[in-house]
Amino acid sequence: MKLRINCMQCFQEQGRPSLEFQPVEIRDDGLYSSTCSNGHTTLTVIQEQKFEVLFDFGAMALIDGYPREAVTSIAAAIERFYEFYVATTCLKHGMELTDFQKAWKHVANQSERQFGAYLFAYLIDHNGGEPPIIDNDKPNLDGVSKSNTRTWKEFRNAVVHKGYIPSVSETLAYGNIAYLHLNELIADLKERSGEAIQKVTFHHIARANQAANGSVVSTMSIPTLVSLVRGEGPPESFEKALESVEEYRKWLHHV
Repeated sequence: MKLRINCMQCFQEQGRPSLEFQPVEIRDDGLYSSTCSNGHTTLTVIQEQKFEVLFDFGAMALIDGYPREAVTSIAAAIERFYEFYVATTCLKHGMELTDFQKAWKHVANQSERQFGAYLFAYLIDHNGGEPPIIDNDKPNLDGVSKSNTRTWKEFRNAVVHKGYIPSVSETLAYGNIAYLHLNELIADLKERSGEAIQKVTFHHIARANQAANGSVVSTMSIPTLVSLVRGEGPPESFEKALESVEEYRKWLHHV
Protein backbone atom coordinates (compact mmCIF):
# COMPACT_ATOMS: atom_id res chain seq x y z
CA MET A 1 0.00 0.00 0.00
CA LYS A 2 0.97 3.59 -0.53
CA LEU A 3 -0.12 6.98 0.78
CA ARG A 4 -0.83 10.04 -1.34
CA ILE A 5 1.22 13.09 -0.33
CA ASN A 6 0.29 16.63 -1.36
CA CYS A 7 2.96 19.35 -1.85
CA MET A 8 2.61 22.01 0.86
CA GLN A 9 5.09 24.33 -0.85
CA CYS A 10 2.81 24.46 -3.91
CA PHE A 11 -0.06 25.26 -1.54
CA GLN A 12 1.93 28.13 0.01
CA GLU A 13 2.88 29.56 -3.37
CA GLN A 14 -0.49 29.11 -5.12
CA GLY A 15 -2.74 29.81 -2.15
CA ARG A 16 -4.72 26.64 -2.73
CA PRO A 17 -4.10 22.90 -2.48
CA SER A 18 -2.42 21.31 -5.45
CA LEU A 19 -4.35 18.64 -7.32
CA GLU A 20 -1.15 16.66 -7.72
CA PHE A 21 -0.37 13.86 -5.27
CA GLN A 22 2.78 11.78 -4.97
CA PRO A 23 2.29 8.15 -3.95
CA VAL A 24 4.76 7.05 -1.27
CA GLU A 25 5.35 3.68 0.34
CA ILE A 26 4.23 3.46 3.98
CA ARG A 27 7.27 3.66 6.24
CA ASP A 28 8.01 2.50 9.76
CA ASP A 29 9.09 5.97 10.95
CA GLY A 30 6.07 7.81 9.51
CA LEU A 31 8.27 10.31 7.63
CA TYR A 32 7.76 10.72 3.89
CA SER A 33 9.95 12.60 1.44
CA SER A 34 8.40 13.47 -1.92
CA THR A 35 9.17 15.73 -4.88
CA CYS A 36 6.39 17.28 -6.97
CA SER A 37 6.50 18.15 -10.68
CA ASN A 38 7.56 21.72 -9.76
CA GLY A 39 10.70 20.38 -8.11
CA HIS A 40 9.60 21.05 -4.53
CA THR A 41 10.89 18.47 -2.06
CA THR A 42 8.66 18.11 0.99
CA LEU A 43 9.13 16.06 4.14
CA THR A 44 5.73 15.02 5.47
CA VAL A 45 5.11 13.48 8.88
CA ILE A 46 1.97 11.45 9.49
CA GLN A 47 0.42 12.51 12.78
CA GLU A 48 -1.04 9.10 13.54
CA GLN A 49 0.80 6.83 15.95
CA LYS A 50 2.08 3.45 14.83
CA PHE A 51 -0.70 1.52 16.57
CA GLU A 52 -3.32 3.44 14.57
CA VAL A 53 -1.61 2.58 11.27
CA LEU A 54 -1.01 -1.06 12.24
CA PHE A 55 -4.67 -1.59 13.09
CA ASP A 56 -5.60 -0.24 9.66
CA PHE A 57 -3.10 -2.66 8.12
CA GLY A 58 -5.00 -5.45 9.83
CA ALA A 59 -8.37 -4.16 8.63
CA MET A 60 -7.17 -3.84 5.04
CA ALA A 61 -5.55 -7.26 5.10
CA LEU A 62 -8.90 -8.73 6.14
CA ILE A 63 -10.74 -6.82 3.42
CA ASP A 64 -8.23 -8.16 0.89
CA GLY A 65 -8.79 -11.75 2.06
CA TYR A 66 -5.77 -12.32 4.29
CA PRO A 67 -7.18 -13.07 7.76
CA ARG A 68 -3.92 -14.42 9.19
CA GLU A 69 -2.04 -11.24 8.26
CA ALA A 70 -4.93 -9.24 9.71
CA VAL A 71 -4.53 -10.93 13.10
CA THR A 72 -0.76 -10.37 13.25
CA SER A 73 -1.17 -6.66 12.46
CA ILE A 74 -3.98 -6.22 15.00
CA ALA A 75 -1.94 -8.01 17.68
CA ALA A 76 1.01 -5.74 16.92
CA ALA A 77 -1.27 -2.69 17.11
CA ILE A 78 -2.31 -3.65 20.65
CA GLU A 79 1.32 -4.01 21.75
CA ARG A 80 2.26 -0.64 20.28
CA PHE A 81 -0.76 0.93 21.92
CA TYR A 82 0.42 -0.32 25.30
CA GLU A 83 3.75 1.39 24.64
CA PHE A 84 1.92 4.60 23.73
CA TYR A 85 -0.27 4.29 26.85
CA VAL A 86 2.77 3.93 29.12
CA ALA A 87 4.57 6.84 27.43
CA THR A 88 1.53 9.10 27.75
CA THR A 89 0.99 8.17 31.40
CA CYS A 90 4.66 8.78 32.22
CA LEU A 91 4.56 12.25 30.64
CA LYS A 92 1.32 13.00 32.46
CA HIS A 93 3.06 12.29 35.75
CA GLY A 94 6.01 14.56 35.03
CA MET A 95 8.53 12.31 33.33
CA GLU A 96 10.54 13.49 30.32
CA LEU A 97 10.03 11.49 27.12
CA THR A 98 13.78 10.84 26.82
CA ASP A 99 13.74 9.19 30.27
CA PHE A 100 10.80 7.02 29.26
CA GLN A 101 12.60 6.01 26.06
CA LYS A 102 15.74 5.01 27.97
CA ALA A 103 13.71 2.83 30.34
CA TRP A 104 11.63 1.32 27.52
CA LYS A 105 14.77 -0.01 25.83
CA HIS A 106 15.00 -2.58 28.64
CA VAL A 107 11.63 -4.09 27.68
CA ALA A 108 11.51 -3.25 23.96
CA ASN A 109 11.97 -6.90 22.92
CA GLN A 110 9.80 -8.48 25.61
CA SER A 111 6.07 -8.20 25.02
CA GLU A 112 5.07 -9.67 28.40
CA ARG A 113 7.10 -7.03 30.24
CA GLN A 114 5.53 -4.33 28.06
CA PHE A 115 2.11 -5.66 29.02
CA GLY A 116 3.16 -5.52 32.66
CA ALA A 117 4.25 -1.90 32.21
CA TYR A 118 0.78 -1.09 30.85
CA LEU A 119 -0.90 -2.78 33.82
CA PHE A 120 1.01 -0.76 36.39
CA ALA A 121 0.76 2.50 34.42
CA TYR A 122 -3.04 2.07 34.38
CA LEU A 123 -3.05 1.13 38.06
CA ILE A 124 -1.11 4.28 39.02
CA ASP A 125 -3.15 6.61 36.82
CA HIS A 126 -6.47 5.23 38.09
CA ASN A 127 -5.52 5.07 41.78
CA GLY A 128 -5.77 1.31 41.94
CA GLY A 129 -8.52 0.82 39.36
CA GLU A 130 -8.43 -2.55 37.62
CA PRO A 131 -6.87 -2.34 34.12
CA PRO A 132 -8.96 -3.58 31.17
CA ILE A 133 -7.52 -6.91 29.99
CA ILE A 134 -8.69 -9.00 27.03
CA ASP A 135 -6.31 -12.00 27.28
CA ASN A 136 -9.06 -14.30 28.57
CA ASP A 137 -11.95 -12.85 26.54
CA LYS A 138 -13.79 -15.18 24.18
CA PRO A 139 -16.09 -14.21 21.29
CA ASN A 140 -19.31 -15.94 20.34
CA LEU A 141 -18.49 -18.21 17.40
CA ASP A 142 -21.23 -19.92 15.40
CA GLY A 143 -21.30 -23.65 16.04
CA VAL A 144 -18.60 -23.55 18.74
CA SER A 145 -19.32 -23.80 22.45
CA LYS A 146 -17.63 -21.32 24.78
CA SER A 147 -15.78 -24.19 26.47
CA ASN A 148 -14.11 -25.05 23.14
CA THR A 149 -13.47 -21.45 22.09
CA ARG A 150 -9.97 -20.03 22.34
CA THR A 151 -9.35 -16.95 24.44
CA TRP A 152 -7.93 -13.89 22.68
CA LYS A 153 -4.45 -14.76 23.96
CA GLU A 154 -4.72 -18.39 22.83
CA PHE A 155 -6.04 -17.33 19.43
CA ARG A 156 -3.33 -14.68 18.94
CA ASN A 157 -0.57 -17.10 19.93
CA ALA A 158 -1.95 -19.83 17.67
CA VAL A 159 -1.91 -17.46 14.69
CA VAL A 160 1.33 -15.62 15.42
CA HIS A 161 3.47 -18.46 16.78
CA LYS A 162 1.93 -21.73 15.58
CA GLY A 163 0.94 -20.90 12.02
CA TYR A 164 -2.79 -21.28 12.59
CA ILE A 165 -4.83 -19.97 9.64
CA PRO A 166 -8.06 -18.40 10.94
CA SER A 167 -11.28 -18.02 8.99
CA VAL A 168 -12.64 -14.60 8.10
CA SER A 169 -15.49 -15.02 10.60
CA GLU A 170 -13.03 -15.90 13.39
CA THR A 171 -10.88 -12.90 12.54
CA LEU A 172 -13.91 -10.61 12.61
CA ALA A 173 -14.95 -11.96 16.01
CA TYR A 174 -11.53 -11.72 17.61
CA GLY A 175 -10.79 -8.46 15.81
CA ASN A 176 -13.90 -7.01 17.43
CA ILE A 177 -12.50 -7.84 20.89
CA ALA A 178 -9.31 -5.93 20.04
CA TYR A 179 -11.22 -3.08 18.40
CA LEU A 180 -13.49 -2.50 21.41
CA HIS A 181 -10.56 -2.82 23.82
CA LEU A 182 -8.50 -0.17 22.03
CA ASN A 183 -11.41 2.23 21.67
CA GLU A 184 -12.29 1.88 25.36
CA LEU A 185 -8.73 2.73 26.41
CA ILE A 186 -8.40 5.55 23.86
CA ALA A 187 -11.60 7.17 25.13
CA ASP A 188 -10.36 6.91 28.71
CA LEU A 189 -6.92 8.26 27.79
CA LYS A 190 -8.39 11.22 25.89
CA GLU A 191 -10.64 12.08 28.82
CA ARG A 192 -7.97 11.80 31.53
CA SER A 193 -4.70 12.56 29.74
CA GLY A 194 -5.44 14.86 26.79
CA GLU A 195 -2.52 17.20 27.46
CA ALA A 196 -0.07 14.29 27.71
CA ILE A 197 -1.36 12.88 24.40
CA GLN A 198 -0.59 16.25 22.80
CA LYS A 199 2.94 16.15 24.24
CA VAL A 200 3.64 12.68 22.84
CA THR A 201 2.19 13.73 19.48
CA PHE A 202 4.34 16.86 19.47
CA HIS A 203 7.50 14.79 20.01
CA HIS A 204 6.35 12.42 17.26
CA ILE A 205 5.93 15.30 14.79
CA ALA A 206 9.10 17.10 15.91
CA ARG A 207 11.22 14.27 14.48
CA ALA A 208 10.42 15.58 11.02
CA ASN A 209 12.07 18.91 11.75
CA GLN A 210 15.19 17.11 12.93
CA ALA A 211 15.33 15.07 9.73
CA ALA A 212 14.35 17.84 7.31
CA ASN A 213 17.82 18.95 6.11
CA GLY A 214 16.37 22.10 4.57
CA SER A 215 13.23 20.54 3.09
CA VAL A 216 9.80 22.04 3.74
CA VAL A 217 8.15 20.14 6.60
CA SER A 218 4.41 19.47 6.60
CA THR A 219 2.06 17.47 8.81
CA MET A 220 -0.65 15.16 7.50
CA SER A 221 -3.40 13.36 9.36
CA ILE A 222 -5.15 10.32 7.92
CA PRO A 223 -8.41 8.76 9.16
CA THR A 224 -7.92 5.45 10.95
CA LEU A 225 -10.32 2.93 12.47
CA VAL A 226 -8.88 3.39 15.96
CA SER A 227 -8.05 7.06 16.28
CA LEU A 228 -6.73 9.58 18.77
CA VAL A 229 -8.13 12.56 16.86
CA ARG A 230 -11.61 11.40 15.81
CA GLY A 231 -14.20 13.87 17.05
CA GLU A 232 -17.27 11.65 16.90
CA GLY A 233 -17.62 8.24 18.48
CA PRO A 234 -16.23 5.25 16.56
CA PRO A 235 -18.46 2.69 14.82
CA GLU A 236 -19.98 0.28 17.33
CA SER A 237 -18.15 -2.82 16.07
CA PHE A 238 -15.16 -3.91 14.01
CA GLU A 239 -17.47 -5.14 11.26
CA LYS A 240 -19.23 -1.75 11.07
CA ALA A 241 -15.87 0.00 11.02
CA LEU A 242 -14.74 -2.10 8.05
CA GLU A 243 -17.75 -0.96 6.06
CA SER A 244 -16.65 2.65 6.39
CA VAL A 245 -13.12 2.20 5.09
CA GLU A 246 -13.44 0.35 1.77
CA GLU A 247 -13.92 3.22 -0.69
CA TYR A 248 -11.77 5.74 1.10
CA ARG A 249 -8.77 3.44 1.27
CA LYS A 250 -8.77 3.04 -2.52
CA TRP A 251 -7.97 6.72 -2.85
CA LEU A 252 -5.88 7.49 0.23
CA HIS A 253 -3.81 4.34 0.16
CA HIS A 254 -3.49 4.15 -3.63
CA VAL A 255 -4.55 0.48 -3.70
